[in-house]
Amino acid sequence: MQTLDSVPPAPEAPETQEDRRQHPRYERDFTVTLNNFQLDGYDISQGGISFVTDSSVKEFQIGRLFSNVQVSSLKTEPYKIEALVISSYRRRHDRHYYGARLVNLSEPAQTLHDALIQGGAGLNALLEDTCGAEKSGISPHLESRLVTALELLKRVYVYHLPPELLAVKEELYRPNPNLSQIESLIRKSPETLAEFIKIAKDAYPKKSIDQLMKVRTILNLIGLDNVFELFSSAILVRQHNNSPLENAIMKHGMNAGLAAAELSDSIDGISRSEAYLAGLLQNIGAVFLSKIDPIAYKPIFLKSLSKPYTARQQELDMFDTSHSEAGVIIAKNWDMIPEIYKGILLHHSRHITPQIRQTHNKICNMALLMMLSDFVACSAMGQNYVSDELKQSRDYALSHLDISQEHVRAAYTMVITTGYKVTDIAGL
Repeated sequence: MQTLDSVPPAPEAPETQEDRRQHPRYERDFTVTLNNFQLDGYDISQGGISFVTDSSVKEFQIGRLFSNVQVSSLKTEPYKIEALVISSYRRRHDRHYYGARLVNLSEPAQTLHDALIQGGAGLNALLEDTCGAEKSGISPHLESRLVTALELLKRVYVYHLPPELLAVKEELYRPNPNLSQIESLIRKSPETLAEFIKIAKDAYPKKSIDQLMKVRTILNLIGLDNVFELFSSAILVRQHNNSPLENAIMKHGMNAGLAAAELSDSIDGISRSEAYLAGLLQNIGAVFLSKIDPIAYKPIFLKSLSKPYTARQQELDMFDTSHSEAGVIIAKNWDMIPEIYKGILLHHSRHITPQIRQTHNKICNMALLMMLSDFVACSAMGQNYVSDELKQSRDYALSHLDISQEHVRAAYTMVITTGYKVTDIAGL
């Protein structure tokens, strides 16, 4: 039985450049055959699928169950979804978008479904959109590393996003989001609620967010455009706390998130919430590589706190891939915005070319912000962590970003006073 994740459909109203709730999406190269209708696929996830038509289909009513739905693509063999239920509908620009939740999928079909999500067209689009037509601006072996990461991640359980997060996202996509419904979903888990309040306070220290569980006050203070990233951060922190090593990696990510949120004030187009989530997720690939071989990975993580490039090379020697490639796949699979998941891919790159920056400026800024926030988080652990490698990473980021040393010091102070201490991270 599949987890009832959903694929967010396109919004009803035309989007504006300022509306950051509209996460960019890509139509996929697949078709869905449903009740003898052959439909163009729009998007796909672990627990959902969406499709688009030029005219509305009255049979596709929300809540209606369909069986034996066929999915076809040039990238995989055709497979059947044994049962799905229509979960959403939007009309936009004279096209009709339907979202459906998977109810039942056989094991062989699940394998093909996963391949369609993570392989083929999605991988090519990731390479082309991020690296340019030559696919060599970042790494000559990038495609091979991504394929290797895909295979490695099949050996560990990559968590699905929980239904309450997907429900919050779906509510935020509505033309008139229901504040009470969003508040109720956030309050559903006391543990996640406490983490959400803590992260909101950390990401927005100048807001009057108190210790009380006043979710509505927080929503009003930070604005709806910033809710999804903060709630995602809270849930991810709660999910990835299964071992001392995972815990240490996530705490380092939270410190980087603190720094990124503070630094983002100097970067146009990146909100504090987006920056916090980006800082947190930059090492999410490390969490999952640690699951594959925790004993061997522990010294690599500890090395990364002072020598990020040496540690990444050790990852490549051990796995033939790195936490950057694993991280981009995980974040993409979790439906994070492209600027974050592609930023993860680039956050240790020193080859961000003017051509890539011209066409993907926000992605590059996000990657450079991750790089700089990692420096701040590591240097806050003590001067013995500030190696030449770490300084090179800092200098490269600062050479491409318009951020003053004063703002870097402010981020450093934020981590020192609010973040986790060196013993919480390196005392394994």
